[in-house]
Amino acid sequence: MKIPTLMQYIWKGCSNFLQQSRTKKFLSIFIFFSVTILILFSNFNPKQVWLKPDDVAPRNIQSDINAVVIDTQQTELLRQQAISKVQKVYQEDNFALANTERDINLFFSAITSALAQPEEEQISELHTLLNKTHVKKNVFQLQYPVERLAEYLRVTPAEDLEMMRQSTITTARTLMANPITDDTLDSIYQQALGKISDLSYAPEAREVIRIVTINSLRANLIYNEAATNEAIKEASDAVQPVQKTIKAGEIIVREGERVTAEQISILEQLGIQRSKSYPITLAGTALFVLLTFWLVLEFLRRYYPHIHRDDMMMLLIGLIFILVLAITRFVTVIKIGDDPELQLLTGYLPPVAAGSMLIAILLDNRLAYFLTAIMALYVGFLTPGEPLNYVVTAFVGGSVGVFGVHRLTQMSDLAKSGLRIAIANIVTITTLTLIGGEISPFYYSMSVVMGAANGILSAVLMIGALPYLESGFSLTSMIKLLELSNPNHPLLRRLLLEAPGTYHHSLMVGNLAEAAAEAVGANPLLVRVGALFHDVGKIKRPEYFVENQRGFDNPHEKLAPALSTLIITSHVREGAELAREAHLPQAVLDFVEQHHGNSLVKYFYSRALEEDVDGNVNEDNFRYEGPRPQSKEVALVMLADSVEAAVRALQDPTPQKISQTVRMIIRDKLSDGQLETADLTFKDLDTISKSFCKSLEGMYHKRIEYPEIIEREFEKRRERDGNPDNQPAEQGEL
Repeated sequence: MKIPTLMQYIWKGCSNFLQQSRTKKFLSIFIFFSVTILILFSNFNPKQVWLKPDDVAPRNIQSDINAVVIDTQQTELLRQQAISKVQKVYQEDNFALANTERDINLFFSAITSALAQPEEEQISELHTLLNKTHVKKNVFQLQYPVERLAEYLRVTPAEDLEMMRQSTITTARTLMANPITDDTLDSIYQQALGKISDLSYAPEAREVIRIVTINSLRANLIYNEAATNEAIKEASDAVQPVQKTIKAGEIIVREGERVTAEQISILEQLGIQRSKSYPITLAGTALFVLLTFWLVLEFLRRYYPHIHRDDMMMLLIGLIFILVLAITRFVTVIKIGDDPELQLLTGYLPPVAAGSMLIAILLDNRLAYFLTAIMALYVGFLTPGEPLNYVVTAFVGGSVGVFGVHRLTQMSDLAKSGLRIAIANIVTITTLTLIGGEISPFYYSMSVVMGAANGILSAVLMIGALPYLESGFSLTSMIKLLELSNPNHPLLRRLLLEAPGTYHHSLMVGNLAEAAAEAVGANPLLVRVGALFHDVGKIKRPEYFVENQRGFDNPHEKLAPALSTLIITSHVREGAELAREAHLPQAVLDFVEQHHGNSLVKYFYSRALEEDVDGNVNEDNFRYEGPRPQSKEVALVMLADSVEAAVRALQDPTPQKISQTVRMIIRDKLSDGQLETADLTFKDLDTISKSFCKSLEGMYHKRIEYPEIIEREFEKRRERDGNPDNQPAEQGEL
């Protein structure tokens, strides 16, 4: 008993966890993430090899594309030659000579100081000074012991010591007048020894001069390592890479050959050599997918929060995305011949435009543009050859597809969109071919054929998938709305036959609301369809509505105001029932349920107030059930419905009266709170008012009164044509 109880507890916990919205969204994203990685990674797996220098090639490895690669071995050889010609950069030491003279002067000053000491200390200090100065013993060996030189200096007069100092400085100045580097210092030492040997001094004096001169000489040019490295870099960068052209189908490594480092370099540049392990490639692919998914989710969160919160809409986007990727992967592996370059042209076939049009029709145009760019990037990853050309073509074709379905007015627009995409693809391919600079008539022709096929394939795929996505996700697309606007729809036919006045009224409301929708940026087609169906509930009792009363008594005169109100308001509920029976989409059903909001039936409410003597009339009993319009489109139909009925009732509908009536009705609806949830601004209401007035003035303009002579002429024509009942065409148009 314990085990089943525990299992039931675990199962219940898992079920509750999976039913949470966040959990379902996370799992959905994870599934689509995994499928996307699988599709992308399948493109890398079968084509690459992993070879090392001196490996034996297991098969013939050839290039699938035309490409220009770099000969790295030859390029590196040229760079080393250029670097070897670069000379070291030196910087002049302006203080080198001054420091040399200072050292010489200090040496002879030290001799003078030593000779000033007591006699028993002079030899010792001179001995120490000479040993300390003669530190560069590798330059020359002393001919006399230090003791002898010290004794010589001790007995040398001051005048002779001064002459020795002057000769030493002169020699140093002569030598340091030339540029001296650390590399040339040894040759300067040898020159110094030669010059000093020519001096007319005692051998001991020349020896002392050698010691102090060699010790004091130094380089007057200092090595600048940073400048030298920069010169080396410039010389290396100046070497242009040695390029070689690889043709599609060319064998890079033959089966059984030992692979060289140069061949591996070519394979890497062609993308055939897998320089990294599969886990690293998989990680990079996952990061790319993660980055694009984040971009899409963040874009939706910021600009389309209602879609981001709707799990079904997110699922729809994911399905379209995966569908496009899967078809792209499929068309890139289709074998169309043995010519590798011809095979690469399948990169023009991915039907990105189909996904773009589906998103535009089912969701939103601007969202479709963004997702088109994302899908085009994936085309670049999935297609070999020249991915940039395929990415550009996919993006242009997808964008033109969105243009084509932006505002559908008839079903033929869907077929025309495929033609537009084909033309856009051909123009794009031609442009990219011209930019490339090389035109092969055969391959260009095949590219054009592929681009045209892409347009047709995209349109066919979109038309085929659209009904299933519409019904599967309960969406109302422009295509569905076009179907519903057909006068042969069963519900519209019933409305025409059973309530012709209401049908005509609906047409008039549709014309008014559609023109206003264009003006305020609403959906005109949705408004037109909503207007056609908004009063279908009047089919139940058409004679109770004034537009259907032709020569009959008004039945409301025999009914109490409350009962009349109940009959009038019930057409909303009955219309919703008819709409559901006809399986109208929710977007159209909203017009039926919301086009009166919870507004007051003023006529019968006023009658009730007049008849009531006790003051027991409840206003709520004379209001529609609602709800109030929840969208801009439904609000337009509400306003157009009231405006058309009111203007039709005017005795003399002059432009001034029409304008006053329109503004009064809009003001009443606004003050009654009917437009609070409709997302309309005051500027929109002003625009709507002007649009209504313009349309109504065209509908109810005055006819021209014809002079009597013209009327007689019309009468003669009617009698001559044998059609006395018809009005002349000219008069009917006015």
